[in-house]
Amino acid sequence: MKSLLVLLLALMFMIPAAAQETETYTDPAGLFSVPIPTNWTVTEAEGYALLASPDNKIEVYLLTVEGSSTTEAIAAGWAQVIADFALEAIDTQSFTDPAVTAGAEEVTVITYNNPDDPQVIFQGLGILYEGRVYLLLFKADLTAAQQRSAQVNIINTGYTITALEKDDLSDAEPLPLTDELIAELEAYILEKMDQLDVVGASVAIVQGNEVVYAKGFGVRGGDSLEPVTPDTPMMIGSTTKTMTTMLMGILVDEGKLRWDEPVVNILPNFSLAEPDVTEQITVQNLVCACTGVPRRDFELIFNGHDLTAESIVESLSTFELFTDFGEAFQYSNQMVAAGGYVAAAAAGGEYGDLYNTYVSLMQERIFDPIGMNRTTFSFEEIEAADDYAFPYMLNAVGEYYPAPLSEEEWLIKIAPAGAVWSTANDMAKYLITEINKGVTADGTRVISEENLTYTWQPQVAISADSSYGLGWIIENYKGLTIYSHGGNTLGYSSEMAFLPDEGIGIVVLSNQRLSILNTAVAYRLMELLFQQEFEYDGQINFILQSTDEAVDKFTAQIQDNVEPEAAAAMAGTYTNEALGVITVEVEEGIVYLDAGEFRSEIRAAKNDDGELYYFAYDGQLAGVTLNPGDDNTTLTIGEGVVTYVFERME
Repeated sequence: MKSLLVLLLALMFMIPAAAQETETYTDPAGLFSVPIPTNWTVTEAEGYALLASPDNKIEVYLLTVEGSSTTEAIAAGWAQVIADFALEAIDTQSFTDPAVTAGAEEVTVITYNNPDDPQVIFQGLGILYEGRVYLLLFKADLTAAQQRSAQVNIINTGYTITALEKDDLSDAEPLPLTDELIAELEAYILEKMDQLDVVGASVAIVQGNEVVYAKGFGVRGGDSLEPVTPDTPMMIGSTTKTMTTMLMGILVDEGKLRWDEPVVNILPNFSLAEPDVTEQITVQNLVCACTGVPRRDFELIFNGHDLTAESIVESLSTFELFTDFGEAFQYSNQMVAAGGYVAAAAAGGEYGDLYNTYVSLMQERIFDPIGMNRTTFSFEEIEAADDYAFPYMLNAVGEYYPAPLSEEEWLIKIAPAGAVWSTANDMAKYLITEINKGVTADGTRVISEENLTYTWQPQVAISADSSYGLGWIIENYKGLTIYSHGGNTLGYSSEMAFLPDEGIGIVVLSNQRLSILNTAVAYRLMELLFQQEFEYDGQINFILQSTDEAVDKFTAQIQDNVEPEAAAAMAGTYTNEALGVITVEVEEGIVYLDAGEFRSEIRAAKNDDGELYYFAYDGQLAGVTLNPGDDNTTLTIGEGVVTYVFERME
């Protein structure tokens, strides 16, 4: 977890931020400024400022030190803000590539060992520019950092060194999409597919009212060497959310729904863990990622085949709110699913049949009028056509492997949040409808301009340069506005983005979990169109290098097997109220966790302190830690805010 946080903090400095309208702290000397997240406080002391979260569990010290050594400056900074600071550095990473440092001369991130309380993380970040090191020193409770990761992101991405110039493309005109430009983009796609081990991908670009480019790359995978085409179906994951909010807007047009209507007016049994917030929640709040309801995907993965639309809505009553209403970005698939099902209920769907009503509405109001003939929620339809790209899952050491479609079926009942199958050509038609503000390529109006553009309005900040709307991410990229949303399932990735003012959009689909390819191709198009430096690729190479180093270190810590005695002691049946029943079993010396919905191999590793722990090697839990209690009566899955304790069953 600590190594991942190191990468997170470093990555936040990659793309120059464009500050949004928010309260900002500027240091007295005018050397830097930083946004202050909602409900955070800032206090000044001698030589530094302190940003603190509302619960004071996250502290960020801001100061500068003259000199040319980032490591020495970070040490001096800690000595200044915490006089007796004596923690040992366990990981130091320094970067000088301009694509990573955003114009600075060097960026260094140091992580410290905190043996007295491993749940409290200390990290120092130093940015060298023109003889001065700009410092952000972090002290954070792990759970609080997870709960408020978006607010930490706002600080990191919004931190601005006054003397550093930033590109501004707000008055720039994009180049025409020439054959030469397309050839350069295609060469990049092929290069990245090879580098990232992507088996298959499809890309479509739209301009105005036309699909100006559509092509497949690679093969469908699995047992098939058939080429991917722009008509090859893949799952689009959370890009589905933009379609759900379009449907909601259509129903607002029809007078069946109001954005500001309380959800309990439509579904009286809807509730959250906090009654006061339950009464506040409106239809639009279900899809704004701004309510404080957190991401809890384990409940979906472990219980996928037993879920219904109604049980997903009802499960929200058990969700603890991580932050206050409207305070911070919190991404919840269950909330967006509830948004789709509330829309179904408002359109006349009966409680008990909300899933079927939602699917029918999407077909009738969106897929059919736009002409998305290969777009569906039906796994049966996809399997019958037998021309889909095979999903590729990821194991704990970064290796991809083909998986059966059944691994994706847990998504079915959260359809409004991420269960659409589509193709590059179909998504291009959808993009045209978005760019045309509700009008399809053939002139059919699907949704009013008023209610479509309403979904594009920022609701809560994700970072200093991006916000979440109603199922959309709104980003300020060097002065340009980009609307986008990506999606990831266990075996597919998608990215869809468009420039509303320029009328240009792109969709990228791939059959690989957590693929960097999709976003890389979208950004490369923007760089080519606006004649920008090859920045994003440098960031990708940084990610890959850092990931490779982390994987190599992790792989060296993996043990040959789980000791037979420990495996025998761990074996048994366990239960957790939220996730149900699991079985740990040993077969031919290999330990497996069987959750009914899926099965994962369990392996052992030693951490930096030489302590033994267990983790899921493959399957839907790949990389997740699993630790038995001292007496083997419990088994804990995950860490920090994503922690579930299973009790052994007699």
